[in-house]
Amino acid sequence: MPPRKRSIRTTSTRKTPARNITRSVTDEIPCAAAGERVWVLDVPFRTSAPGARYVKKWKCYAWVGTALPAELAPFQALPYSYQRWLEDEVNDIPGDGAMSAPKIPRPEQLSGAQAIVDAALAGRRGFLLADDAGLGKTLTAIVAAKSIAGERGVNTVLVLVDRPAQITTAHWRYSIASVGDGGLRWLIISPDQVKKLVSRNGRPTYTFSIVIADEAQLYSNDTQRTAAFEKVARFSAPHERAPFVLALTATPGHTPADQRYLAPLFAQLHGESPATWSNLGARLADSGLPLERSYGKWTWSAEAKDSPELRRDAAATVRGWLTDVDPPVMIHRPMPWGPVPLDAMPIDLTAQQRRQYETEWAEYAYEMGLARKSRNIARGRALVLRYRQKAGMIRAESTAQWARARVEAGEQVLIAVEFVGTAGTPLVEMIEGYGISVAGIFGASTDKAAQRLRFQRGHAPVIVFNVTTSISLHANEALPDGSHASPTPRVGILHQPRYSGIAAVQTFGRSHRDYQVCPWLVPYGVGTTEEQVAETMLRNLNSVTELKGGDLSGLRSLAELLGAQWLDPDVLTSSS
Repeated sequence: MPPRKRSIRTTSTRKTPARNITRSVTDEIPCAAAGERVWVLDVPFRTSAPGARYVKKWKCYAWVGTALPAELAPFQALPYSYQRWLEDEVNDIPGDGAMSAPKIPRPEQLSGAQAIVDAALAGRRGFLLADDAGLGKTLTAIVAAKSIAGERGVNTVLVLVDRPAQITTAHWRYSIASVGDGGLRWLIISPDQVKKLVSRNGRPTYTFSIVIADEAQLYSNDTQRTAAFEKVARFSAPHERAPFVLALTATPGHTPADQRYLAPLFAQLHGESPATWSNLGARLADSGLPLERSYGKWTWSAEAKDSPELRRDAAATVRGWLTDVDPPVMIHRPMPWGPVPLDAMPIDLTAQQRRQYETEWAEYAYEMGLARKSRNIARGRALVLRYRQKAGMIRAESTAQWARARVEAGEQVLIAVEFVGTAGTPLVEMIEGYGISVAGIFGASTDKAAQRLRFQRGHAPVIVFNVTTSISLHANEALPDGSHASPTPRVGILHQPRYSGIAAVQTFGRSHRDYQVCPWLVPYGVGTTEEQVAETMLRNLNSVTELKGGDLSGLRSLAELLGAQWLDPDVLTSSS
């Protein structure tokens, strides 16, 4: 007679030999007997986990026993993951931490960490670390969090990372391990997962003492992830009972109203309640800043849009709130190795390409006219998007040829795209047609971590990607196993100019970082709508840089080629 399968227990009073949990669903939280452990598994969607049971409250699979069976080992929770957090909640002994080659923080990382600790010890509820991309904000934040936890006698740290989680969570995991986790309970989670930390009644499921918001600009708009972030970070809590929220970003926003993630800190600095600043844009406008609400979003007023000086003064005012207090609650430090070398690359279309462009333009103009007449904003935006896709596809061949020439010159090439079907995929096919191996980080089907390492180790001299944040593609990167990325010089091309200055800055920072210089080109078709997009991007690059008090000199060549007379030449020749 076959042995009877035993069901999962909710108490630990009965002691029995290790057993598997039948593959079924339960409302009960599992509990281990003496000598056993509850294993919370990270099982991919539509993947079989033999013997495991799905726990509805966790929305995860679990298995109880003395050791994890070999068939379930691939699903073992990784250190600092959500599954490991749950696992440590129900076990007496926490799981093992991550392993990585050790790193020694640089002097600027230690001084940055001390500035953050000083603000925390002064009773501030937050801090903005706005160092330029590639200066080492990750290690700065980890060192600071460990010190704050020690000073305050707390041990829980939440780290919110950007997508793709496959790369960003691993980056933070190994970074924590490289300097030691300090015995703290760390949870690394992506914006898509943060809602798991909010219960059905809208309250946070767990109380975190320190919250690190990497790429804090992600929490600027009215989205589900912003709402979940504000609940988990307890924005509405009184200042003295709130967690310490450390915001990390090299791109604070295009306008002061984009700094919603700092609203409770602004309230504290002004001696007001968090509720007073819950509508940041309105509160800033009441303070006299040139902002207005347009299409559901706070942006510069019409007067400010026409006045660089007015925008610059407004940015300086808000920045002063953070930097003119003692101790300051914001620091921004430029890259010691200099700003990103930027240059525009105007491309003359061939006669055939020009005919194709003009044909597309005629269709676009006709459809856009209909959209304007019907006041259909959504249709108009869709038309602009589709037209930009087509314009970028016309230039794909010239970008592929340029990449081939740079590889033959002994460089590794980064090609940043915004669209997959009309840029990413065609570019990969064209460049591989030259016999050059290409790594790709776009779409949903690729192993992004493996593709990144192919490029970093020099196995693929070209990478095509549409990820703008939280990945490293620079030369000589220190990898988790103690080895280094190839020393081959990098050069990048922003194949499709973007409207967003934030996206542009973040893209450049993937390779121009950690004392490694990487020039970037911004190509555009001469006499096409891409010129307008490039100029809009330049305006927004200017706004992003002014908001944090950064160096604008790197924008000079772009401004000259695009004829951007609205930029002050004196500003472009020095740091603001």
